[in-house]
Amino acid sequence: MSNVEVAVPVAAGRLLRETVYEQIRADILSLRLAPGAEMREAELAARFEVSKSPVRDALMRLERENLVITLPRQGYRVAPVSLSDVQDMFHLRIALERACMERIVRQASDEQLASLEPFRRFERDDWSAGFIEYNRAFHRKLAEIAGNPRMRDQLNNLIDQMERAVLMSVNRATQGSGNTSGLVEEHSRMIDSLQQRQAKRAERQAEQHIAAAGKRVTEAISRSIIAA
Repeated sequence: MSNVEVAVPVAAGRLLRETVYEQIRADILSLRLAPGAEMREAELAARFEVSKSPVRDALMRLERENLVITLPRQGYRVAPVSLSDVQDMFHLRIALERACMERIVRQASDEQLASLEPFRRFERDDWSAGFIEYNRAFHRKLAEIAGNPRMRDQLNNLIDQMERAVLMSVNRATQGSGNTSGLVEEHSRMIDSLQQRQAKRAERQAEQHIAAAGKRVTEAISRSIIAA
């Protein structure tokens, strides 16, 4: 049997590579591929029914995102979630979210500010049934209406990468112990400040909100490390 790969149109090849990359990335971020899990090109190629080339490209991209590490002569492994890296990500996120608040107050239209109204409510008091998705959507919305595409993309990528740490902390905690009503209220106060165009207050609330989340996540991960 020939080892020569079948030629495909350029557009189809790019779509295939993007699909493989996005699926592996989603599996890592959602913990379907756990930190430390081994990944082999041949097994991934068989799973996606593709050659090794798009798999290799995907793994190289994920390595640049610090989601995958290469093991010489062994293959690949899902990058671990380190406490120091989580702390660094929260520190960066505070700076980005404060900057978002300042830009929203200064540049967002009244219609854009009104679009935040649905985030004053979250009907289910359950971490495992949609709160993480609701919370991510709220912060993505803030990044969007801030009106700086570069900052939006960086913040959205950071939110994605932090999802592993958030899920680890939630899985470690007792189910239902997350105070979702209190967190929704924090969102509501941030919306109040933005709609009243109170920049300094909104920036301070965003910093406190992210810092508190960082404390919860790092404490949960620390307990997990100790237990291990």
